[in-house]
Amino acid sequence: MASADQLTTCLLELASAGCQGNLHDFQAWIKYAYSIETDVDALSEVAAELIRSGRLKQHPEIPSELIIAGEISFPERVSYQVSGDLKDSPIQMVRSRMETFLRYFGAGEADIMDLSIATTEAMENAVKYSDHKTIEVTYSLVGGQFDIKIVNRIGEIRLEQDIESGKYSGSTTLMRGMMVMVKLFDEVDIDIIDEKGLAIFTASRKLKVA
Repeated sequence: MASADQLTTCLLELASAGCQGNLHDFQAWIKYAYSIETDVDALSEVAAELIRSGRLKQHPEIPSELIIAGEISFPERVSYQVSGDLKDSPIQMVRSRMETFLRYFGAGEADIMDLSIATTEAMENAVKYSDHKTIEVTYSLVGGQFDIKIVNRIGEIRLEQDIESGKYSGSTTLMRGMMVMVKLFDEVDIDIIDEKGLAIFTASRKLKVA
């Protein structure tokens, strides 16, 4: 079991990267990113101490979620890996890190909301069709243009079986996510590289930044 010092380091590093989530999210992220097992009670004690010391704080609108208390900074381009398994909360990690990144660079809340919705759809597809191992995420904001790339290895797709088992409600469900992304991004592209077993999602949108 991890020590309090180890958990302190993990929590602060994740929050400083822009991660926002509840204790179960951080528990999953710590396990994936650091290969450290912990329980929620131990994590709660460490988080409470970090809040008391002013290094973490509760989200003002979602008290169950934790965010960094101090100032953070980002380069114009960020790249990292997340788990392809839903139990590791990869979608919440990408969404929260991206939203923090966009706010840092002065993006408006309307743009942030649109990009959050669109990127959530993209990540859901990446997880759904991946081999459930690693997904690579890269995004940047340069000259007012936001670009994002999501790369995943393609898992076995059994469309008819998935629909029958209830994974999808039907073929229209498969198109819904793409329609949302096309509406909210200026440009969207999905490239399937069969010989490498990769799916590469890229999208961009011009933003008004402060």
